[in-house]
Amino acid sequence: MDNLSPLNDISSYAFDEVFARYNTLETDRLLVYLVDKVDASALPHLAEQFHIMGNEGWLYATTEQEKRNLIKNAIELHRYKGTKYALRKVLEILNLNGKIREWFEYSGDPYHFIVSLDLQNRGYESTTEEQLLDLIEETKNVRSVMETLEVNLTNQTDYRLRTAMITSEEITL
Repeated sequence: MDNLSPLNDISSYAFDEVFARYNTLETDRLLVYLVDKVDASALPHLAEQFHIMGNEGWLYATTEQEKRNLIKNAIELHRYKGTKYALRKVLEILNLNGKIREWFEYSGDPYHFIVSLDLQNRGYESTTEEQLLDLIEETKNVRSVMETLEVNLTNQTDYRLRTAMITSEEITL
């Protein structure tokens, strides 16, 4: 007979070995819902899972932080989708300073609205406009119609000018 007692059998050795390997695993990689700590390569998969790919904000998010903020707020955005709050929130998440005026605030046609955006230090081209229109269309109320999209472009730069003047005087005797 073997000298293996019930406390010293082969299965307990196997369990100890598996448990020792488990302690060496990087479990942080498994915590994908800690959006601020997850690896950037997992962000597109989380965005797809929370249904914010494409026109719902992902295409317009330019920085990794904007993408993380969009994922963190995805449930709230879907909860209030179709409201002025959701549209304002998604613009805020994507660092777009904007105002939304509804028809009764400017004497427009019923269920129409105007979006005014202040784009600071961002480029603006036809694809940007298409993405913005798709984002607003995806987030707004179905019965509402966006009447106007006003875009104000602002760029700030530091322009420093330095001058020097050298003068001399010659006296000949």
